[in-house]
Amino acid sequence: MTDDLIQFVRRRLDADEHNVVMITSLAPPDTDVTLDSTIPMIDMVRAVTDLYASVAHRDTPAGNSNSKDFEAGWAAGLGMAVRLLAQSYHDAPDYREEWRPRALP
Repeated sequence: MTDDLIQFVRRRLDADEHNVVMITSLAPPDTDVTLDSTIPMIDMVRAVTDLYASVAHRDTPAGNSNSKDFEAGWAAGLGMAVRLLAQSYHDAPDYREEWRPRALP
């Protein structure tokens, strides 16, 4: 599940980045067509996703862990962050409800 979620977010970010470049290339010269935060936001989401990918094997399906191991806690926290960020793409046909974050107990 976590590999699919990571790939989903990366595909969406790639598509967003492509769309920003495409729209920018079609705009008349000297026209600002994006917010200054668009590319930095994509880069930030990509950085969180990449951090999660490095520890995702330690995450649990529920998005939390009873382990006291630091790496497992980090994986659970980053997993929750990636699931929250992925919600911005909830209308995409390949978004899965199982990725939606659950409330913490």
